[in-house]
Amino acid sequence: MVLFSILEFFCLLSAFTTCALGFFVYAKSSDSPINRLFLACMLGTTYWAIGEFFFWQAETYDGALIWLKVSAFWPVVIVLSAHFVLAYTEHPLAQPGKSRLLLICLYVPAVIFTLLGLFTDMVYFVVNKAGTGFVYTPDVTGPVYPVECIFIVMVMLCAIFAGYSAWKKADSAKKRRQVRLICIALATAIGFGAISGIILPLFRIYTPNFIFIGLFLFSLIITYAITRYGLFTLSPETALPYILHTMPDGFILMDMDGRIITVNASAARIFRVEEKNTSGQLASELIPEPAYGTVMTMIREQGTFLDLEAVLDQKENKVVSIAGSQVRDPGGAPAGIVLIIRDISSRKRQERALRVANEKISLLTHLTSHDINNLVTGLSGYLLLLEAINTSPPGDAYVHNALEVVDKISRHLWFSSEYLYLGTYQPDWQPLAIVMARAVNDLPHEGIEITTQIPPAEIYADPLSGKVIYNLLENALHHGMHLTTIHITASEGKNGDLVVVFEDNGVGIADGEKEHIFQYGVGKHSGLGLAFTRDILGVTGITIAETGTPGKGARFELHIPPAAWRRT
Repeated sequence: MVLFSILEFFCLLSAFTTCALGFFVYAKSSDSPINRLFLACMLGTTYWAIGEFFFWQAETYDGALIWLKVSAFWPVVIVLSAHFVLAYTEHPLAQPGKSRLLLICLYVPAVIFTLLGLFTDMVYFVVNKAGTGFVYTPDVTGPVYPVECIFIVMVMLCAIFAGYSAWKKADSAKKRRQVRLICIALATAIGFGAISGIILPLFRIYTPNFIFIGLFLFSLIITYAITRYGLFTLSPETALPYILHTMPDGFILMDMDGRIITVNASAARIFRVEEKNTSGQLASELIPEPAYGTVMTMIREQGTFLDLEAVLDQKENKVVSIAGSQVRDPGGAPAGIVLIIRDISSRKRQERALRVANEKISLLTHLTSHDINNLVTGLSGYLLLLEAINTSPPGDAYVHNALEVVDKISRHLWFSSEYLYLGTYQPDWQPLAIVMARAVNDLPHEGIEITTQIPPAEIYADPLSGKVIYNLLENALHHGMHLTTIHITASEGKNGDLVVVFEDNGVGIADGEKEHIFQYGVGKHSGLGLAFTRDILGVTGITIAETGTPGKGARFELHIPPAAWRRT
């Protein structure tokens, strides 16, 4: 009975130590899949140890049976331990693309054995042994228990072999010591487990499971490996896989024929593919031509390259920057290619907006300077004539002309101050209905009915987009002559773009003027309104065209690309 007490004590002791060790390792790096897997393994061990302890405390048959069934999940714990070893040693079976095979080979049999132990007596059954009390004995006469033992032994041998192979291949002394200690810890637990699972039943000796002594020693060995050799601690030897998995840039490793070996989560997100489905796929299916051909050419000729830009999606203006390098084997022969992919779509949009703004500001400076100089010269002439004739009757007309010129100068200066903001602020998502309502409310339109039919949507546009609506409405009021209504609608087009239409019942625009009106200097006033409108819209790829029928009214269409609008 002293032996029973000692073994029951180790059940509790291993429950506490494995639980504490699991959470300690998890806290070191909660994002690490290996650390999370180790935590699951240790929590399963804790659950198993508690069930074992309470089984031996049971005083009735029903109580013992309940705790035996509670402990029936132990095959899953064994499989979790093996999975942890495979993952830690980077065994091919534990790679992302092999999850289905791992599930079939390890977890499905473990679950089947667990269910058999839970709902039948084909694995273990409870007997009342004189002088000992209730014990659980294996059903060695049936096929299930022997098959289960063979499965568990094979799983553990595979885990040890994986650890041994990783130990032999380890490229640093520290890594070899870590793998060796994990193998020793695992072998210790297996050895003590074999005593209760195989050896003692052969002699019909039934005691609390010796494996919990092995699991306690397992905890001590793993703790030593953590404190002495930095197991589960980020280090130069262990950091690389973690960095590749978590870094924001895409990572692609492929062979010299362009066939993908592995990608990280960021690359899968950039190319919109499933990470687990990329292994064996041709990289040319992700990287379009001519970029892919350029990549392979530069790798063959130079061995490395930087900042190659490629457009992945013309429709959404998705642009990436690619850097690559050739990987060589220890003998110096080319063995593969590494590509780093960075999504620079946002940067390219900002660069384009800045470039457009700089070009237009330069043009504006020239146009505004020239026009203002001419207007000031005209104003000076009128004022000189007014001074010469003093109070003669034509003076009123001259004064009127002078005021008109001053008004034009004011319009130019106002436009210059507005244009300076083009491209200054980053485009943003704006509610289309609210932008429309503000422009309509800001514009005096007495006697003109303006109606809107706008669906709930947001547009990705320059903050000056409100000026676009205002300019279009103001243009209709100034040039429509006898117009009485303006109607604004928005609907989704055939290609997924959002089409916003401004229609009025004025005189319309002649066919020969439909494109000319968007040029600088064209118009009855400053000649800048519609040109300014097109520039603001162009910052985020929005286009504008006049499609009305002369004599029946003007009709302006804004085409907003799919990437620049969304429903709300």
